Amino acid sequence: MDIQTPVRPAQTTAKELVREVLLGPQPGAIISVKATITAVRERGLYLHETDCQLVAMIVDCATKRELFVAFDVRES
Repeated sequence: MDIQTPVRPAQTTAKELVREVLLGPQPGAIISVKATITAVRERGLYLHETDCQLVAMIVDCATKRELFVAFDVRES
């Protein structure tokens, strides 16, 4: 009889989640940092990255996808 070890599902990285969230908008669109962070956090409840780290990932990914970034993190 073979013994199977439990396999923990691989967790998606923060960078992968940012890419996933930013797949929707078309080039030239304006994306909200605040909304993107919220969407990433909802999909990755296990993430340890700070908001500042996520902002850096968002800016990097957005510029590669030719998106404009609205820095609205501190708006209520």
